[in-house]
Amino acid sequence: MKMKSQIDPVVYKAAHETAVLVDRSALGLLKITGETRLDLINRMSTQAVNGLQSGEGAATVLTTDIGRIIDRLILYAGSDVVYALTSEDNTDVIARYLMRFVFFQDDFHLQDVSGETAVFAVYGPQSRDNLTAAGFPEVELPRHHWRQAKIGGVTAYLHRTDPIAGDGYFVMCGEADRDGLWSHLLETDLVVADEAAFDFLRIEHGRPRFGRELTGDYIPLEADLWDDVSFNKGCYTGQEIIARMESRGRLAKKLVKLRLTVSATVGAEIISEGRKVGSVTSMAVGPDGPIGLGFVKTAVLDAGSQLMVGETAVISQA
Repeated sequence: MKMKSQIDPVVYKAAHETAVLVDRSALGLLKITGETRLDLINRMSTQAVNGLQSGEGAATVLTTDIGRIIDRLILYAGSDVVYALTSEDNTDVIARYLMRFVFFQDDFHLQDVSGETAVFAVYGPQSRDNLTAAGFPEVELPRHHWRQAKIGGVTAYLHRTDPIAGDGYFVMCGEADRDGLWSHLLETDLVVADEAAFDFLRIEHGRPRFGRELTGDYIPLEADLWDDVSFNKGCYTGQEIIARMESRGRLAKKLVKLRLTVSATVGAEIISEGRKVGSVTSMAVGPDGPIGLGFVKTAVLDAGSQLMVGETAVISQA
């Protein structure tokens, strides 16, 4: 993607002082049932998810046999079902991938419910206040845990998610209730952030995104997804490579935040002492100028070497 996301100053101010509302319905949602629903995901991904109870959730990463990222899933467990939130427009790929590893003894069934589900996000330091004002009775949830509530006459689902600008929640409902719930949430004085604004905010806060930082070029640890990896569980696809990198304490490259004086193109090479040492994966423009994300060789970062993109000096922050 070559897009450079920009953010309206009013939205930027709201995100950092109050809270913003974002339509994230491009994210996919798989409904998974069957007795071995968690067993299969557990043996296929990085996180220990076998023990998830109803109302709990976890982020986990599907990787190749050499530990490269396929997608990051967020799981939400119910009493007899688990929902898997995939990256944007990626449910078909993930469904086909998982079904390749269903054995004859597995009781594992998938249904793509993306088109039936609206997904909104609330980000910012006052997210909890806004959601309480909207009528959600329980907002102090652990990361990725969820609760069902009746909000404005609509059955809605509140999920704590990765924080951006201080906090983060997903609010989900049936597609038929989309407009009603969206309007109800806006009544709490949330400011709407569009796609470009969301992309700026997640870059500013170092959040990797599918197709940018979450690709088959990197392993989860390089993309700073340490919390999504269990180092105590049994075998899973890609475990050997990921465990080896963790045990040695050295990664080939790391995801870093970038600050530039002149905007760069996504995919641009990051140079140090005349050699390519990384690449720009995301770029955005905000009130203080261009910012981005990129992967840079760890040895270069440790040495504190000067980084350049073209003729522009780059300041990096791990």
